[in-house]
Amino acid sequence: MPKRRGGAASRRLRTRRDGPPWWVLAVVVAAAAVVAVSRLGHAPGPLRHPQPRPPAAGLAVYFVRYADSGGEGTLVSVRRPATGQSADARVTAALRALLAGPSPDERRQGLVSEVPVDTTLRSVALRDGVVTVDLTPAFAQGGGSASMLARVWQLVYTATQVPEARAVQITLDGRRVPALGGEGLMVDRPLERPASVPTF
Repeated sequence: MPKRRGGAASRRLRTRRDGPPWWVLAVVVAAAAVVAVSRLGHAPGPLRHPQPRPPAAGLAVYFVRYADSGGEGTLVSVRRPATGQSADARVTAALRALLAGPSPDERRQGLVSEVPVDTTLRSVALRDGVVTVDLTPAFAQGGGSASMLARVWQLVYTATQVPEARAVQITLDGRRVPALGGEGLMVDRPLERPASVPTF
């Protein structure tokens, strides 16, 4: 039986010719890309920094409620009207409301503040995620360890309610102090909210 010329070479040639030309594949890929981009609504661009969340209505101020037995205390959030839209203005207003203490109605509901009544807010500065809160020395006077913990967390939670603020540095009369109270509650570095609401 005579051999057919071409053999494997002709089979390879036919295989190559059976598939679509390369430019057809390129057109199909380009068309798919156009469809995908049109579904997204815009072409991919450079990454952008996330925009700050819009401020929530009103301000949160944190006071303390103790158990009926006079034992363990925890933070309770109450609302106050907002007086500004910038982060600095909101934090300052919230801290002033904190120092003013609970309303008479809130006191009847068992809320108290461990921040000494003669504490004065000297200044507030928000920079690079840290709120520096400068207070008069009265903030560090009186009360035991539980009272000192409560007032510090009241301050931290109230000052970090805006997305731009993640931590609080406490200063007294413009100076950073290493610790507060007789048992030495360390405040030499910025304090962040703990993973869970503290008790004291």
